[in-house]
Amino acid sequence: MRREALVTYIINKFFLARGFRWCNDLVIGSGYRLNICDESIIVISFDLEYASDFRDDAYTWCYVDFFIKEPGLDIDDELKTSFTRFIDADSRKIFWRHRELVRIIDMDRAVEYIMRLRNELLDLLREHGIDSSSP
Repeated sequence: MRREALVTYIINKFFLARGFRWCNDLVIGSGYRLNICDESIIVISFDLEYASDFRDDAYTWCYVDFFIKEPGLDIDDELKTSFTRFIDADSRKIFWRHRELVRIIDMDRAVEYIMRLRNELLDLLREHGIDSSSP
């Protein structure tokens, strides 16, 4: 519950003001997640369930996944060092994701880190011809 409250606060205070919107209608991944997106090809997904008990202050940490919105996308081998396959058990669709463990209790730094990483991943995808207009 604490992790969910922190993530919800971060999304409402920092990300919605930057043009992101809730997109929990996108079913990516099993478990309990909060997803945000904008017009880019990346969905930022906060995994609220996984690793919730790995230490006493586990609620101050959260796995943040950067999913490519397009399921079944064929990506270059070079991108497979930054993205790994993720098979959604419910839809049986294959997505590509990048996963980071982020300390969310320091909210300004967490948002800055998430945004910087998102922009780096978007630049990497563009270098390989994958962007919002890709099929």
